[in-house]
Amino acid sequence: MGAPKVFRCGRRGRTMTGKSSITQPATRHGTNKPTKYDLADLEWTKKIPECPTYYPSEHEFDHPLVFLQKIAPEASKYGICKIVSPIAASNPAAFVLMKEKKDFKFETNLQPLRLSKWNEKETITFSMSGRKYTYHEFEALAKKTFFSRFHCSGGLSSSCVEKEFWHEMMHGEKGTVEYGVNVEGSAFSCDPDDKLGISKWNLKNFSRLLQSPLRLVDREIPGITDPMLYIGMLFSMFAWHVEDHYLYSINYHHSGASKTWYGVPGYAASHFEKTVLQHVYCNKILPKHGEDEAFRFLAQKTTMFPPNVMLQHDVDVYKAIQKPGEFIITFPRAYHAGFSHGFNCGEAVNFATDDWFPFGAAGSRRYAVLRMMPLIPYEELLCKEAMLVYKSSSRVRSSKNKPEDKAPYKAIVQPFLHLMQFYMTSLLRLKSSRNLQSYSNTSGLLICRICHRDCYVAYLLCKYCFSHPICLFHDIEPHTCICGRFYSVFIRNDILELEEAAKSFQQKRVCCTETFSVSSLFSCDRNECIKHLEQGNPWQQENSVRGTANSQGTASKPKTQVADCIKQCVEKKTRMLHWRNNVLPSVKSTNRPEIIYNLRKRKSN
Repeated sequence: MGAPKVFRCGRRGRTMTGKSSITQPATRHGTNKPTKYDLADLEWTKKIPECPTYYPSEHEFDHPLVFLQKIAPEASKYGICKIVSPIAASNPAAFVLMKEKKDFKFETNLQPLRLSKWNEKETITFSMSGRKYTYHEFEALAKKTFFSRFHCSGGLSSSCVEKEFWHEMMHGEKGTVEYGVNVEGSAFSCDPDDKLGISKWNLKNFSRLLQSPLRLVDREIPGITDPMLYIGMLFSMFAWHVEDHYLYSINYHHSGASKTWYGVPGYAASHFEKTVLQHVYCNKILPKHGEDEAFRFLAQKTTMFPPNVMLQHDVDVYKAIQKPGEFIITFPRAYHAGFSHGFNCGEAVNFATDDWFPFGAAGSRRYAVLRMMPLIPYEELLCKEAMLVYKSSSRVRSSKNKPEDKAPYKAIVQPFLHLMQFYMTSLLRLKSSRNLQSYSNTSGLLICRICHRDCYVAYLLCKYCFSHPICLFHDIEPHTCICGRFYSVFIRNDILELEEAAKSFQQKRVCCTETFSVSSLFSCDRNECIKHLEQGNPWQQENSVRGTANSQGTASKPKTQVADCIKQCVEKKTRMLHWRNNVLPSVKSTNRPEIIYNLRKRKSN
């Protein structure tokens, strides 16, 4: 891409426990035998281009998510970007943590400074428990460690520290560092005179800003809705990972030495995972799900390897040097890693914008395939946000500034229509064999016991023994629970409101045929609905910054799928599902009994 652009207009390794995947990848094509990195020549560190840096004005700084959406089309191509704050904190992190938070202490994790050979026998613990420190105790230890290595108190260039880090990772055997990760709390001041503390960039409130869908999460989730602190020393590291549910992240550098960040753009995530699978992990260990299994291992946030592996296999990777007073933004599905240049204190939290929902759909599908427990209820957030958009658009009568003309509006409505079409089709399919029951809208988060999806709109459940719910993405055979009774279908009390919103969105024809035609989906069977529902359409996937030869074929794939879908629908004229005027079918209507009799009663008759 050439030199990074400078415009004037992070994140963290949250869970660092478990077995390590710090690896020495195989560099010979087609073999799983690990070989040593060629780190004698570390000039490859100069070949990694830098991500863009943005300098917002104080006026732009007053509206964080508006500013981020403005720079996203450009900045997302790099996976990460840096934002320099135009205002500084009046109270430093040390003051906040020692004065405003009395008796503040945190526990560190031990990290080994070495790469391991990846095989079936050798595993090392990435982060063993360390000791508890006060802020000043850990600062003294970190400075002592830095001096013992470099015989100075600072002033080294970032490129020098970077080379020393990777040299140590290659040749180290018994060295360790300590890192204070997952420290609950914030170093933003509560002082009303602190300009940064009272700004909207205070990470204690960032995830719940008005334009962030995470404001709808009704509970506190440390690290996702509430920030966490990361207090590091020389060579403290956060391993390669992508954010939970492909969320955005924001990392603020409060004080201390710099950090080096590496980022891989979201459009290159699949290529990144394939490279890790083939050249980092041993294929014998990950035989089942391929890239999905590599994603599972990377999600443990214990896989560390030098970014020259990406350079060797044509995966785009970029770099950022973060200093105090600077924010690092990571974009959806962007893998990132990094390390500290000395003692420092950072803080990070997740957030989302309206354009995140297609990524959230892709993340939800992947979590279900791997049966990973979700941390946020994607389906619930999508439905709630869609209902807010529906009510808002109903009040807008002017032909100017229509909500449906805006890209974020489409990013919410399109996945919502796919989701509702899936449920309408599935519920009608089940009408002859399941008992339909309504359930309270305040029943709390429900998780499918098979794939761990969140069941917000409808689910299967035995109303006698109240076994764990099952989402409608599964065909349950036999139709009976373990207690011998038939499952019932439970649906939300406000299902009619969700249907009405979907009908309204569809009539406005928000989804154009160049992506997914909603009207053509109405004749699809359940499997087709699942296919369309689970296909994410992230805004960078079809617009690779590299402009590869395959980009044109990727962009035309949805058109081919729509054509195939229409062809199948024409061939299935004998289907029992008929729609009038291309509107969504209603599960509850005036000409259909509210209770659908179950299969047992039909057999007895």
